[in-house]
Amino acid sequence: MDTKDKIVICKVVAQAILSDAAITDEEHAFLDKLMDSYGLDKTQRKEVLHRNLGDDTTEMAREVGDAEARKTLLAELAKAVAVDGVFAAAEEELLGRVGEALGVSADEIDKLIGDAVA
Repeated sequence: MDTKDKIVICKVVAQAILSDAAITDEEHAFLDKLMDSYGLDKTQRKEVLHRNLGDDTTEMAREVGDAEARKTLLAELAKAVAVDGVFAAAEEELLGRVGEALGVSADEIDKLIGDAVA
């Protein structure tokens, strides 16, 4: 997976974490760990955390070119929104929209959610 895909994955995850207007310590730690695992430097982390009101997570998700990276995006997204033990409606909706934008069925999204909360 290339660096561009890694940054986009982290940006979508960051948007999801912020979608319920509250960021928990668990969510913050999850995002930090994800960026660490991808080896993102200080500038790349700043890019991940930069948020614009007009940012569209579905459009960002479509920027991920590699099929394997898209699977990773959805899996990481599901884990991120479940990490705090609360699956907010806004988070579930965002996951569904991103999945739909990537051509993933509702059944597959439900499986990802199940895997994330297990």
